[in-house]
Amino acid sequence: MIKVLNQYFPGRLFILLVTENLLIMLGIWAGISYHMGSLLFSMTEYPSLFGKAFLVTVICQFCLYYADIYDLRNIGSKLEICLRVMQALGAAALILATLFYFFPDLRLGAGIVETALLTVVFGILMWRIFVEWLNRAYGAGERILLVGSGNSLHALVRELRGRPDLPLNLLGVVDEDNASAASSLNGLTSLGTLEELQRILEESKPDRLIMALKERRRQLPLDLLLKWRMTGLVIEEASTLYQKITGKVPVDSIHPSALIFTDGFRQTTLQKIYGRSLGLVIGLFSLIFVLPVMAIVALAIKLDSKGPVLYKQTRVGLNGKLFEVRKFRSMFVDAESKSGPVWAQDVDPRVTRVGRFLRKVRLDELPQFINVLNGDMSFVGPRPERPFFVDLLKEKVPFYDLRHSVRPGITGWAQVSCHYGASVDDAQQKLEYDLFYIKNFSLSFDCLILFQTIKIVLFGRGR
Repeated sequence: MIKVLNQYFPGRLFILLVTENLLIMLGIWAGISYHMGSLLFSMTEYPSLFGKAFLVTVICQFCLYYADIYDLRNIGSKLEICLRVMQALGAAALILATLFYFFPDLRLGAGIVETALLTVVFGILMWRIFVEWLNRAYGAGERILLVGSGNSLHALVRELRGRPDLPLNLLGVVDEDNASAASSLNGLTSLGTLEELQRILEESKPDRLIMALKERRRQLPLDLLLKWRMTGLVIEEASTLYQKITGKVPVDSIHPSALIFTDGFRQTTLQKIYGRSLGLVIGLFSLIFVLPVMAIVALAIKLDSKGPVLYKQTRVGLNGKLFEVRKFRSMFVDAESKSGPVWAQDVDPRVTRVGRFLRKVRLDELPQFINVLNGDMSFVGPRPERPFFVDLLKEKVPFYDLRHSVRPGITGWAQVSCHYGASVDDAQQKLEYDLFYIKNFSLSFDCLILFQTIKIVLFGRGR
C-alpha cells in the first residue's frame, strides 16, 4: 500500500500509473520517429516537440483516468480493459483534434498523433495483460494474520473479501479463546487461540499482524508483541487497516479513545486561514465565471415548472450553527407540504424534469458559491444537513455531531465516494467518509476531492 495525498493505494496501481505514462511518451516518440524516418532524433534540435509531446501525454492520461481505467475494483475482464482504453484514447483524439483546430501551432505534425495513439492503445493493452499474468503468477501479496473476533475485524474481513485488487493474503485468524467463533469470519481458517500465538507466528510467518480483541486488559501479550515488532513485523489495529483500504472511519466498531489518541483531526490556524482565504478568492472568481451558466439554468427552471428559481433551506453548519443554504430549485413547489422532511433519493418523484438533470450534474449547487463567500460553507467539506435529520441522526449514529467540527462544503469526500443518503444506514456510511476527511484534512486531499468532483460532473455520476 502506498500513501498519496492522504490516500492509500495498491502498489500495483502506482506501478500502472507510472509505466503507462512512460508508454504514452514512448508511443509519441514512436510516432515522431516513424514520420521523421529516424529512430534517433534529438529533442534539442526540436525543442518545441517536448512541450507538445507533454501536452498530448497529459490529455491521454486524464482521459484514461476519467474512463476509470485505474479503478481496479470494477474492471472484470480483458475485454472491459480493452473497451475502456479505446474509449479513453478515442476521447483524447477528439480533444486533441479540437485543440489543434483552434491552435494549429500545437500540432506535432501530420499523422504523428494518430500513429502515436494507435501505438499507445496496443502498448497499454499488452502491458495490462502482462501485469495481470504477473499478478496471478507471483502476486500472492502481503501475508496477513488476524487476531481476535471484534466487530472491527468482521468489518475488515468483509471489505477485504470484496477487494481482489488488493495484494493481501489472509492466512487465517487467531481466536481470543476457545469460545470465539472464527467460522463467522467468512470461512477463515482458525489457526488456534491467543495462548498459542507464539507458535502460530513462527509457523505462518506473517508480514502484518492485525489486532481486534474484544477486551484488551489481561489478554494482550505485550512482551510477545514487542519481541516480534522488533523483528520488523507490522502490527496494527483492524480499524487502522480498514481506514487505509476504504477511506472511512468505522464508527460502529471504533472506540472513542481511538479517535482521541490517533494521528489526525488537526486544524491548525494556518489551515483555517488557508480554507477561508481560498473560499473567498475562488468563490468570487467561480461566481463570476459561472454567471452565464446560472442565467441559462434559471431560464430552464422557469420554463419547466411554476415557482421561484432559487430556494433557501435551513442547514446545520460549523459548530452546529444554523444558516440558510441557497440552491437552484429542483423540486416542485411545496413538494414536502404533505410528507414533511424526507430523505433525498436517486429516483425522487418530487423532482422536476430540469431538476433531475441539475442534480445529476450538480448544477443545482451553483448558488452555494454565495454561501462560500459569506463564510457559511467551504468548497470541500461534509455536506450540510437539515436540522430535522441532524436531531434524528445524533440519536442513532455514533459520533454524528463530529462532522460539525469543520465548515460544510459544496462537495466532499462522502459525495465523491457514495450515493445519496436515503436512510439512517446511508447517513452512517456518509459520516464514516466525513470523519476520514476531517481526520486527514489537507490541501492535497481537497485537491483530490475537487479532481474527482470534476469527473462526476462531466459524466453525470451525481451522488
